[in-house]
Amino acid sequence: MQVSESSLIKSLDRLEISEKETLKDKLSTLKNLQDNHDFWNNSFFRGCKLGWFSKEDFKYIFSQYYLYSKNFTRYIAFLIANCESDYYRALLSENIWEEGGGIDVNKRHAEIFRVFLKKTLGIENLDAIKFDTFTKYFVDQYLYNSASTDNLKSTAFLSLGTEGIVSKMYSLILEGMLKAGIQENELEFFKIHIGCDDEHAETIENMMLSYDNRPDWFETCLDSMNRALDLRKDFFDDLVNNLEKIKLKETREAIYKKESLVKSNDDIQSYSCLDNSQEELYSNVNERLNIDFCVKTLNFSTAQVLDPRVVRIKAGKRNENHKHAHETLVYLVQGFGEAIIDDQIIPLKTGDAILFPRWSMHQVHNTSDSELIYLAVTDFEFSGKFNGIKLHDARHKK
Repeated sequence: MQVSESSLIKSLDRLEISEKETLKDKLSTLKNLQDNHDFWNNSFFRGCKLGWFSKEDFKYIFSQYYLYSKNFTRYIAFLIANCESDYYRALLSENIWEEGGGIDVNKRHAEIFRVFLKKTLGIENLDAIKFDTFTKYFVDQYLYNSASTDNLKSTAFLSLGTEGIVSKMYSLILEGMLKAGIQENELEFFKIHIGCDDEHAETIENMMLSYDNRPDWFETCLDSMNRALDLRKDFFDDLVNNLEKIKLKETREAIYKKESLVKSNDDIQSYSCLDNSQEELYSNVNERLNIDFCVKTLNFSTAQVLDPRVVRIKAGKRNENHKHAHETLVYLVQGFGEAIIDDQIIPLKTGDAILFPRWSMHQVHNTSDSELIYLAVTDFEFSGKFNGIKLHDARHKK
């Protein structure tokens, strides 16, 4: 990028002398602290890496992020308004021009994000989004810090703490959305920012460097960078925590409402555990491991937490040695055998009950010469509402 004779260029021209080397070292230290900030360990990024989130989860997450996105050009506009250099104002205006789509306002980044929210995530009425209190606080703080009349503070806040992390940040988020089954051709907004925001960050970073004659330069930059990263970490952690509360909302409200969930006679069902006609949920046969069993589901329409199943194990066979997030109460309906829980062997006979704690390795072995049947009552519907606990975790084999 060609630069004019300005305070920044004069500063950069001193690269050959030891004072500039000191500035370079300080900047390098700041970027190392940026890379190692606890922001990168927030629960949202961790969930994206591990594939915690569904498309429906991202619908909530990005409906909240929309408030930040649609206000983005205001952050840069504040920086322009408080900048004394017409040269930097011109460069920042170019950034806003690009962010605003140039001559085509329909290509502005905020509009591309709106299209993503509507078409990909199915949020039809963006004006109806209710922003959480922590979301409003996050954006208010971004506006406040961007509007600082101390340009060193605002440039460090928006370069080291904001634009300088976009490419890496959106790459992590992109990974999570692809794992959620969102198609790559629907992620234009994120790809644009992964590709162009390094240049935007450089412009604001150069402004920050032009204040290198201030004795408090490093301390001010560090404080402003940490302020931006801390705000964003808290916001992402709050999003994930609130996502769990939303998933549990229906159950929580039913408990506090203190009203029966039975609305008609159809809401009351009964089943015989000895009847083999129930819908099959899962089965497996493995001669080498002596496995031969099936799991039948009992569909109780009013159940919000419990998920009862009937497990049938063939004579002399066993089910898989496995673990899962939900706890399971087992009641032996027919036959006898033994349960193995974390290498402990417990004998079982008809009428016995035993609990398999969460994440314990467990297995049931039918030691009789007839079919073994037990009722397994789990809290699967409850456990599955926590971030990172999905259906496929229900049968996590050793």
